[in-house]
Amino acid sequence: MTTSPTVVTLGAHVLDTLVRHVESIPEGQAGQLVDEIRVTAAGPAGGTALVLSKLGATVVSAGAIGTDAVGDQLLSLLRRDGVDTDHLVRREDHQTSASVLPIRPDGSRPAFHVIGANGAYGADDAPLDVIAAADHLHLGGPEFMGGDAAAKILAHARDNGVTTSLDSLAPGDPGMFEWIAPAFPYVDHLLVNDEQALGWTGAADL
Repeated sequence: MTTSPTVVTLGAHVLDTLVRHVESIPEGQAGQLVDEIRVTAAGPAGGTALVLSKLGATVVSAGAIGTDAVGDQLLSLLRRDGVDTDHLVRREDHQTSASVLPIRPDGSRPAFHVIGANGAYGADDAPLDVIAAADHLHLGGPEFMGGDAAAKILAHARDNGVTTSLDSLAPGDPGMFEWIAPAFPYVDHLLVNDEQALGWTGAADL
């Protein structure tokens, strides 16, 4: 009998509000009917936790959220799908990170985003014993804590035989690459989009 892998998803947790479909933002106080509005756990750590849990992994989330109603809802959504949220710390002086995404008919969407508590989580907050006992560590949003802090967490995982992955929301500019690059030597699987791949390497094409 095989057991499900244990994954720690550490870093940025966000509550997304998805509005579809939106062709334009109404002027002034005008309103507009849409097809759907829904909320979901998201972010490069929170969204990953949700998906991996649905796929059958044992998932432990680690990060920072506020003590607000948005944080309560984010916890509820993660727990509903089996994610262990005991290591999400709550910050009284920061709101929970959240985004509003007006989705156009072609699937593209701008984002209105609040960083919130994601900017108040660092290496000292990481549950090192839980990470050491896991099979895999996924770190989402290293730009919020910086590459040096992320490197400490990832190195601890590696030292304990835990595989690692990293996903960043950061734009593909060289300055951001330098900010998070200290973490890269401790990453087994680096997840990048087209913009990041081109911007961080200086390559002309993919």
